[in-house]
Amino acid sequence: MKAELMDNVQFIYELALSMLELKSFNVKFKVSNSLRLFELNNVNDFDTLRRRLAYFKKIDGIQTDYSKIVRYNVTKSINQYLTHWIYPYKGKFHPQMIRALLNVIKLRKGDTVLDPFIGSGTTALESQLLGINCIGVDVSPLCVLQSRVKVESMFVLDGIKTLYDDAVKSFSSLKGLHLENSMNYEDFLNSIEDERVRNFYELAKLVAVSDNVRRCRKIIDSFIKNLDLMIRSVEYHRNVVKELDIQLGNVEREMHENWN
Repeated sequence: MKAELMDNVQFIYELALSMLELKSFNVKFKVSNSLRLFELNNVNDFDTLRRRLAYFKKIDGIQTDYSKIVRYNVTKSINQYLTHWIYPYKGKFHPQMIRALLNVIKLRKGDTVLDPFIGSGTTALESQLLGINCIGVDVSPLCVLQSRVKVESMFVLDGIKTLYDDAVKSFSSLKGLHLENSMNYEDFLNSIEDERVRNFYELAKLVAVSDNVRRCRKIIDSFIKNLDLMIRSVEYHRNVVKELDIQLGNVEREMHENWN
């Protein structure tokens, strides 16, 4: 049986993680073809390898789940698939690396991982996709918000779509960073009963503000463009779960402003 590395694998640490992944599933192997192809022995559970491995695109000629998941992308980066890309965050983990590390430490479906610095929610999303439960903690309300949006929005996608026109209309009162009738959008947010839908539209506003400040883009145009991309990403999230029959892990997030 042979396993072929993902095309984007180019660093030594990635090769090392790919080897550690195989070892975590008690697979013996030999590396050939300029470190791109692995000859596997002692494979007891082919299906588990196919569904979980992060650094391999094919096993025994069959595509891995990860190689299919990364196709669901609205950005140019392979590591920003599904909802990972939403909201700029410096110092993000590579999702591929996190997926591999969850395998390396031998967390299995139904286990729980604690991320005490949840940040942008990379661990939360990758755990969810592997069926691993995740508890995330962060002192930053923004980190908690964006990580919630990334893993919860798929469950309320229909509700999000229903409010699209109202969101754009209420946001149209914005000019630059100066808000004219700024309560319009705030009223819109406050009118949303489902917290998960409200969080989605709150983050959409913050993405537009970030684009305006960092890239000098027109805030209204940025809001509409990114809102469309966010909705498409959530659609991808929901679609890939159905296509690959993924049994999602549960994700819990908490925000602690005072550690004393």
